Amino acid sequence: MNNEIQVAKSNLPETATPQTVFTNSGENGVQIANQSGAIVNVYLPGANGTVYNAATLISTEYYNLFVIGDEPFNDPFFLIGKDRALTTSEGIAADISAQFAALTPEAIAAIKTFPSLFASENHQYGCTDADHFAFYGMVTDVRIQENGIKIYYQKFSSVPQQKLNEIAFNLAIKGTSSFNELNRTHWAIKRIHLIEELRTVGISVLVPT
Repeated sequence: MNNEIQVAKSNLPETATPQTVFTNSGENGVQIANQSGAIVNVYLPGANGTVYNAATLISTEYYNLFVIGDEPFNDPFFLIGKDRALTTSEGIAADISAQFAALTPEAIAAIKTFPSLFASENHQYGCTDADHFAFYGMVTDVRIQENGIKIYYQKFSSVPQQKLNEIAFNLAIKGTSSFNELNRTHWAIKRIHLIEELRTVGISVLVPT
């Protein structure tokens, strides 16, 4: 599988200009910046002892939100039902759903440039426990199967999930005081600068600076 993130040459969203200085709060992160034209390669320890290499063309316009039951995110992939993915009934704007829900090769290429949150459902209504963590990372592949959509991903760092609940409005996942999008299994794409919003509450994640 090719882990290099490619940006579709179409009307899909632009990505941040890559540079050679990075900020990363993930554990045991090793980064080697290798400037060659417009591409910067970042090398990070991946799952099961592998090394993840992704060109750092990271979108600042959108982010992926995955909320999957009680998923521990220990495997390099997870499944999500097609009826819970990128539909307007699952917290995604109609124009964004129209752009990405068909999961064309061009759409998938763009999705792989979006920073992503990988979360399991809140343990309570509208909030969760202090030791409940979500993960920040990137989608590395999307495969449509008969039994659902298979998402391959790489997580870079953990994020206290209660902190996400506290900034739910800023992340465009706010529902009611007792229920938000972290309470329901689904996949949505949000038109939000995720990295900036995380930084405002003191959460630093991998991003070109």
